[in-house]
Amino acid sequence: MKDLEVYLINLDRSPQRFEVMEKRLLKLGLKFTRISAVDGKNTIFDDTQIDENKYEFCHGKYITPTEVACYISHYNTMETFLKSEKKYALILEDDIIFNDNFMDVLNVLMKQPDDWDLVKFNGAHGGGKIKYKTILPNVSLVFNLFHQSKCGAYLINKKAANSYVSKLLPMFVPIDHEYIKFWKYGIKGFSVFPFPTMEGGVESTIDYKMMRKNRKPWYKKFSVLLYKTYVTFCRMVWVFTEVLKNRFTFVKK
Repeated sequence: MKDLEVYLINLDRSPQRFEVMEKRLLKLGLKFTRISAVDGKNTIFDDTQIDENKYEFCHGKYITPTEVACYISHYNTMETFLKSEKKYALILEDDIIFNDNFMDVLNVLMKQPDDWDLVKFNGAHGGGKIKYKTILPNVSLVFNLFHQSKCGAYLINKKAANSYVSKLLPMFVPIDHEYIKFWKYGIKGFSVFPFPTMEGGVESTIDYKMMRKNRKPWYKKFSVLLYKTYVTFCRMVWVFTEVLKNRFTFVKK
């Protein structure tokens, strides 16, 4: 683990979350650096950070500051990583629970760094899993034919971090929608299946109630359909290009 830096994204107003995560990480023997998360409740964002018009066009919602804050917090963490001497970073949000095999998964991936640029350790809505390789008994490295949200835990190298930092801003969709566009960032991006982490069941610091209030009425969301159709097309082209280049197999749920 000498080449690995672990970053924990945590709000200053969430000390209890920090204490819980500190115990979990120390139990795993992982030293970490705390990243002070951007607090959307007391931050004003400018047009270098968020493209308001494009956000409403592509996401179908008015801006939710806490969602923007989450995006910028991940961006800041990647910037911090690029300033370090370490080759790889494990980036974590502060509500992650580690399954029993997490360290085994992390160790084997660290021994096979040429296989990946980014690996997701948690997610949702992940359908159409296509296996790249088996990394442990009953554990595979996969990529997804369909959209897979969530970004609470992921492993990243300097190549991917450089690409993200150069292209992530200004924000126009949530971070978990944007960073899985592996074709856009020119990286090898995968997920672990089954996931070795899960969310901790605590209330999110992203204000989902406000997000629901900020949704545009359905008749104003035609632009979102166009955007999602475009992204789906790009993903399909990327997936089938990878399938043609490699002998991948579909993974049953």
